[in-house]
Amino acid sequence: MVDIPANVLEKMNAEGTVKVLVTADAAGQPHAIVCGTIMSPSPDKMVVGEVLMKKSRANLEANPKAAFMIAAGMNAYEIDVANPVRIADGPALDEMNKALAAIHLKAAAMWMFDVTAVYEQGANPNAGTKIA
Repeated sequence: MVDIPANVLEKMNAEGTVKVLVTADAAGQPHAIVCGTIMSPSPDKMVVGEVLMKKSRANLEANPKAAFMIAAGMNAYEIDVANPVRIADGPALDEMNKALAAIHLKAAAMWMFDVTAVYEQGANPNAGTKIA
């Protein structure tokens, strides 16, 4: 596992940042969705709420590797993850659902991952460079 750099965490938590979850099925067919529930409870973990993610859930059950894309303006970062764990109850899910209730959504569960690598992916000469 690796830690997500502080500047990437700051961008992830900033208003207006686009957050995408990318999964792939057992045959390797990619699937990407925008998710507002993506967060990092600690620098070496990523979490996403399971809200309307039937295809992503099936992919995570078939293929334990995934990636998150965090983008805002010219800045973008890829966070590679593995070892998904589905959390179907508990206080963290309750807190997420309390926030989601304001927009009339509910997470059936949360997925927690270990961070395996972080890459610079912004529109600059360092795009593709591993930073963690």
